[in-house]
Amino acid sequence: MKKYNLNKITGIDYLIPVIFTLLLTTVFLLPQLVSKVGISEPDTIFHFGRFYDTAQQIKNHNFSYFQMNYGMGTNGRIVNAFYGPFFAYFLGGLVLISKSWFQFEIMLVYLLFLIGGIGMYRLSLKLKMSRITSLLVTTIFLLTGYICYWARSTSFQAWGAALMPYILMQGLSLYNDRIKHFNWISLGITVAVLAQVHMLGTFFAILSLIPFFIYGLINTKDKKKMWIDAFKAVGLCLCLTANVWGAYLTLYPSNLISAPLGFSPSSTAVHLLWFGEITTWVKIQEVVLVLFGVQTVYVLLNFRQEKLNTFLTVEGLVFLFLSSDFFPWAYLENHFSFVNNYFQFPNRLTIVAFPLLFSGIGLTISHIHKNSGFKMGVLANCLLAFVIIFVFRADLRENMRKVNDSQGNIALVQQMRGRNLNNYLENNYPNNPDYLPLQKKMLAWNVSGLTEKYLGKDSDNDYKKEVLPGGKLQLSWNSDNTEKRSLPLVMYKQSELIVNGKKVTPKVNEIGLPEVSSKRGRNQAILSFNTPILFKILFGLTMMSWAAVIIMGVKYYCNRIKKRKV
Repeated sequence: MKKYNLNKITGIDYLIPVIFTLLLTTVFLLPQLVSKVGISEPDTIFHFGRFYDTAQQIKNHNFSYFQMNYGMGTNGRIVNAFYGPFFAYFLGGLVLISKSWFQFEIMLVYLLFLIGGIGMYRLSLKLKMSRITSLLVTTIFLLTGYICYWARSTSFQAWGAALMPYILMQGLSLYNDRIKHFNWISLGITVAVLAQVHMLGTFFAILSLIPFFIYGLINTKDKKKMWIDAFKAVGLCLCLTANVWGAYLTLYPSNLISAPLGFSPSSTAVHLLWFGEITTWVKIQEVVLVLFGVQTVYVLLNFRQEKLNTFLTVEGLVFLFLSSDFFPWAYLENHFSFVNNYFQFPNRLTIVAFPLLFSGIGLTISHIHKNSGFKMGVLANCLLAFVIIFVFRADLRENMRKVNDSQGNIALVQQMRGRNLNNYLENNYPNNPDYLPLQKKMLAWNVSGLTEKYLGKDSDNDYKKEVLPGGKLQLSWNSDNTEKRSLPLVMYKQSELIVNGKKVTPKVNEIGLPEVSSKRGRNQAILSFNTPILFKILFGLTMMSWAAVIIMGVKYYCNRIKKRKV
């Protein structure tokens, strides 16, 4: 069996995962592609609204990093600054080239599968698997868990799942530090990219890297250098993500920020004793559980000979246990209420468990091929392919069911097919309470109800909204007489409101909507956000850090090309 390592990947090894993943994604999306029916869920409305905002900022060259003036109801609330800010602008660019939300939705599935597929394939090659085994491992990785679930739910955890193989490649470098010292620049950049996409995924990534670091530190010959370079990686990551943690430092100390919706972790943990039709959300298919069981038995019998396989499998099983109902989530939710709002779904930990376990399964197949001969290796690959057939069939069936359910809502189908992107957003307002400024502590579900009441699609029928230069939002309305009026605008401590030419400090309601005095006739209010100087410095640090990294990267690859020509 031919072995590969990351430094000897040929051109075809870059091309194989791209072609294969494109084909796999096309077949996976056949129900949507044939029917041209988009799937809209609560998370779809939430995320598409924030991407539309960045798209319009780019289109109109009118940028507002904090205050959202185009999407999410055009009311000035803050979301993107906390939630994958740079990635939101990247996806906003994709919105601009999309002719409909349906087209954008399909485009995102292809992008997600490509990122995850290329990452898992390269991770498999780094683990010295054959190309066939690497493709099989990549396939089952894409068809289980959050990545395939994205097409039916728009759960953003899928992007953390797709990037996890790149994190695990860094973990392998930490693990093998005794053989070859890890690259702290690569580690810092990889974690920073994930932080610019999904913060909770970054937290899981750091958790997954800790065991790799500990093992590498114990076995390395130069512990001091490993510690120093680890701190360098942390420092680089902090510079590349200063805009992310800087936003939290800007708003959280001075505002009471609403938590996301709370869910019971004990009810959203993976039910390992309940077999599911598909391996997503809270259930795992029987064939996949059997596969994990066989892998566990194999490792128990061969742990002395296969240390890396054992390490990956054990860590994967630990994360699977933490994601499951075997872990005492009921106790935690009863004693630590923040778990319900900020962690929400223990099944999210499968974004770490699945790639670890599938990597271990790939190593097992490789070792069987090496130690038991070609025929046994082929048999092992065929068994994995057999499992994949069951998984793929279940995914297609679930996609067809979801499409059939969505076809019943003709108005929504037309909104997603239409060229007027704003039509879908105007008719489907997100009631998520995330990041709204509160005046007192409230349950997130209560905040969601107030959001629908004060900021829903019918709340601003009497108002005309216009985005002014400098990222300001103007609200105009007519009053028959003098009155007090609550405006559909969201104010934070850093927000500034000018009503009829005068700066005011209004009383705000439970979720930050200002109450102002309205005169008879035409009225006008202008909302803006005063960005603190500290954040401007941190944002500048982020931009300069990324510019430096890009320049160094281009220079590095240019030098490599020159050396190859010589």
